[in-house]
Amino acid sequence: MIRLLVHIALCVFPLQLLYCQAGTGHFQKQVEELRSICLAIQNENNHLKVRIRKQDSIDYIQLRMKIYQAFNDARNINFDFLNTTDKIAVTGLFTKLLQANNPTSEILGFRFHETIIKATEKHLQKELPVHEKKRFAKVVSKLVNNPVISTLANTNPITSVTAAIISTVAEYSTTTIEVEKDGNRIKDVSATTHDAFNQEAIVAFRTELQPYITFYDALNVASAKYLSGLGSINHQFISLKDNVETYKFQLYGTLQINDTNTLIKLATLLPDPVSGNLDYPKYLNDPHLMQCYQVAARLTVLQESVKEFRREYDQNLLTFLKEYSSVLESSKKLPAACLDHTKIDEMINAINAFIYQEI
Repeated sequence: MIRLLVHIALCVFPLQLLYCQAGTGHFQKQVEELRSICLAIQNENNHLKVRIRKQDSIDYIQLRMKIYQAFNDARNINFDFLNTTDKIAVTGLFTKLLQANNPTSEILGFRFHETIIKATEKHLQKELPVHEKKRFAKVVSKLVNNPVISTLANTNPITSVTAAIISTVAEYSTTTIEVEKDGNRIKDVSATTHDAFNQEAIVAFRTELQPYITFYDALNVASAKYLSGLGSINHQFISLKDNVETYKFQLYGTLQINDTNTLIKLATLLPDPVSGNLDYPKYLNDPHLMQCYQVAARLTVLQESVKEFRREYDQNLLTFLKEYSSVLESSKKLPAACLDHTKIDEMINAINAFIYQEI
């Protein structure tokens, strides 16, 4: 439109000059006004071209930066969250925590299985006749060291072993032989079977072990909550992984780019503005570049989803470690003569160090 007006004005000037030659001052004035208008239109047209090119250059730079950033971040976005679920295992901390859950481990400075045996000797075995004590000790030893009982899934090993011992105790009986004599002649022999343990002894045995049962229950609850949280997060992990892979596939597919030629292909398709007088409309109207730009624009939402996943995982892990540390601290109150506070403190310090460095 502006070019048309300039063209019309230039065509009118010769006619106006003819009238001016007739000595008419009125027409001379009109000619000067038209020339002024034409010059203003030309100046405005030039300014408009400059503004349009400037805006095109800004749009091109934004397009180029967004696409470059998308390809750069797409290579790292998987690494950002695939390793979060492994980071606790890498440190070896999780292995130590699993050992602490095991009553046969000495990682906390004592063996709770030994405590069980001592409790049976203190409250149950003393009730037996001498000849029965050895037999009962063998029965208890088999129960304590039975891998099936002590590793029952989703149970407290101490509870399982204690329950097995109490069940055995409840059915454990002794036999008394009575011989009736008539002088030196045996007149009659009778056998009397009766329960070996009274209820008070069984209650005392259970009572002494209750603090240990409570301790292991607390450890198991903390671990179960953490694993349950991981199960819930795993569904998000699968969905997020699919979204990331779909995003990368679509991003690379729009420009037919792969990991081996990424920078070379991008430099060809989107040259640096300082390299020369670029035809910005050519790039801004390229359908493949615009499609790639639209895909790249989803990166921010995807990155936020990844961050949210990491926040939720870290919160689940942090809750577990703090709760576990609190339970370990409570173990210092257990009535264990061989309790080693140094090893317990080492475990707690390892947990705190991991929280400080990783979460």
